[in-house]
Formats: sequence, structure tokens, C-alpha cells
Amino acid sequence: MKTLWQKWTVHCALGELLGIGAAGALAFLVNSWLGDPHSLAEKLIVMVAMVAAGCIEGFILGFFQWRVMVQKFTLIPRKEWMFYTILVAALGWFLGMLPSLFFDPSVAESESSHSSLNFNNPLIFAFLSLSVGLLLGALFGLFQWISLKKYSLNAYYWIIANALGWGLGLGWIYLFASFPSTESSISFTVTMGITGGILCGLSVGAITSLFLLRLQPKPEKFKL
Repeated sequence: MKTLWQKWTVHCALGELLGIGAAGALAFLVNSWLGDPHSLAEKLIVMVAMVAAGCIEGFILGFFQWRVMVQKFTLIPRKEWMFYTILVAALGWFLGMLPSLFFDPSVAESESSHSSLNFNNPLIFAFLSLSVGLLLGALFGLFQWISLKKYSLNAYYWIIANALGWGLGLGWIYLFASFPSTESSISFTVTMGITGGILCGLSVGAITSLFLLRLQPKPEKFKL
């Protein structure tokens, strides 16, 4: 019989793989249709599509997570857990798309040429990826904490858990997303995406599960 740690890790990995896969498929379709967005209207279409992709990812990941979470917190509602997961996933995609859509890359390139930071440096790239992952992970945990705090005495640990888990997990996503180029084959690009998605899900699941085991359910009379 699988332990709670094993179940949570596997469900997170599967949920993230399927979720980011569905989001990636939608992104591919939009990119194939529009190409590189130039006008404001095209950029807004891409933004709406990617927020929708975030909703899809959040729906799938939230469902898979709830299937295990409810085994420890039996009263936590599926719709509530999934709602906050969908909301924060959509927000994450929105924040993640802002720089590439609405900031002029030529300006950024010009400024970076006068900066001491070399963004192609692997160490700097790893540091920035980890930093973004920690921030977005803390945000992810904060939204799920809104639901979890009703059923756990020490739910605030969940924010730390997700910051650490997504800090490492998104690092894998960024790393494997950097490998394909415009000349890469579709199969190579898809393989890199799948590999990054699996490692991300496993990292998030393995780290957050350690905190999940330590969360204390509230006594029945104190549950809100």
C-alpha cells in the first residue's frame, strides 16, 4: 500500500505533467495561428490564451492534489481546493507572460549590455530561476493556504513548502525550456517539455509532501 508521501508525489508529478502539457498544447496552437504577436490586439489574445492555459493547468493539478489531500483532511471541499489552485495558476501565467509580451526586448538587451550581469551565465540563470520559483511558489502556497487554514492548525507551513517545492520545480522548467532553439525539431522540443514537467512535478510533490505529513488537522469543533 502506497504511503501518503508516495501518493502525493506521484499525483503532483502526473497532475503537473498533464496540466503543463495541456497548457503547452494550447500555447503551441496559438503560436501556430498568430506567430509572434506584434500588435496590442495580438498580445492581448495571447495573454488571454495563456491565462486560460493556466486555468487548465490549475484545474488538472488541483484535482490530482485534492484526491490525496482529502485522505488527510477529509472535509476539505474539492471545488474550494481546485478554485484556489486554478486562480493562482492563472495568475502565475499572467505574471509570467507580462515581460515577454509587453516589455521591449531591444530595450532590455541594450540595458543588459551596460550591466555587469550576464544573463547567459549558468549560475546567474540558475539564481534567477530559483528566485522566481521561490516567489511564485510562495504565492501558490498562499492561495492554497486560504483553503487549507480552515482545516489545519499549522497551515502556514504550506506557504514555505510550496516556495521550496516550486523554487526547485520551476528551475527544471526553465532549464529544459532553454535547450530547444528555433532550429530544434518538434520531437526534441516536446521531449524537453515533458522532461521538465515530470521533474517539476516530482520536485514539487516530494518537497511539499514532507510538509503535508507534518500538517495537523483541526479538531472537528474548531473547523470552520
